[in-house]
Amino acid sequence: MKLVVKREPFLASLSAASAIVPLRGVRPNLKNALLVADAEGALEIQATDLEVGLRYKLKAESVKDAASLCLPCQTLSGLLKECSEEVVTLDTEGAKGILKVGRDRFEILGQESSEFPEVPDLGEGAVLPIPAGELASMIDRTIFSAAREQGRYAINGIFMQCKDKLLEVVATDGRRLAYCKKKLKASGNLEDGVIVPIKMMQEVRKLCDSVGEGEAVELAVRGRSVIVKGGDVTLSSLLVEGIFPKFQQVIPKDNDREASFKREDLHQALRKAVYLTSDETRVVKFAFSPGTCLIEARSPDKGEAAVTVECEYSGDKLEIAFNPQYVQEALRVLSEDTVRFEMKDGSRPGVMREGADFLYVLMPVSHK
Repeated sequence: MKLVVKREPFLASLSAASAIVPLRGVRPNLKNALLVADAEGALEIQATDLEVGLRYKLKAESVKDAASLCLPCQTLSGLLKECSEEVVTLDTEGAKGILKVGRDRFEILGQESSEFPEVPDLGEGAVLPIPAGELASMIDRTIFSAAREQGRYAINGIFMQCKDKLLEVVATDGRRLAYCKKKLKASGNLEDGVIVPIKMMQEVRKLCDSVGEGEAVELAVRGRSVIVKGGDVTLSSLLVEGIFPKFQQVIPKDNDREASFKREDLHQALRKAVYLTSDETRVVKFAFSPGTCLIEARSPDKGEAAVTVECEYSGDKLEIAFNPQYVQEALRVLSEDTVRFEMKDGSRPGVMREGADFLYVLMPVSHK
């Protein structure tokens, strides 16, 4: 095979592949990218860690003698980053790639393509189109709440379900739960719901940014895999096995006290109070009274903080404490000027809401 291709799109495809390939592992061929070129000038880059897979299509300037070859992804992308030429040439000699960039020549040892694992493609069957911008926002507003702990496998991922054209995206770590919903034009084949690994969702989030404004990505479930296609990129992943918690049962239905904050005012007050917390005292207390909220923090080795922030609250006095990091992480991904808190008492879960499509359930912590 002799391949002539523009350096920048070639590098972009290999950079995307580099995010997939494992840095460590017992199977050396997984550190490779599979390059497949045909006589019509189509070039496809494939990568996988056996859980998440990538297919990235681009157009070569020319292809002579269509073929496929596995080459080390990090090595090839690293070399291309150091070059500035517009066009590069890649020849193959058996299991070796010869990269020519200007007057430079690099011989890169690879492997036969027959040793590379199969990477799923979208194929035939039902797909669910989702506006890329909407999906990106839903991922941003949930992924930070997903568990990242061994032994909690079923919640080490993000739950997605689409019934009656209502897409729901949920993540929890057992201490907080983030929920988003969006009405779509179709339901696809997500009626039963799936749990998507965090790494896959991180890559899907990047894919959403690369799709043109107003465009959609296509999502499909094929057996035990979820596949997402946007433009020339197709991502695939094994689903997380297990039963996701019945999240609707976690959302409080009887919270009868409500407070509304200016989002940035609350965020700034928390940033101040957090300076007087420590790893051992990762607690801030919200003391509500009509019109204001006093945010208090204390640490034996630092001191105490009492920060007053205005809010719309007209109920009886109420004290409730939270891990400030959990509140701040939610505030960072919200966009509206106002955020609403719903509470029952100091021992029951609180709920943060933004508009009608996002809520965040937060377990209180002891502040005695």
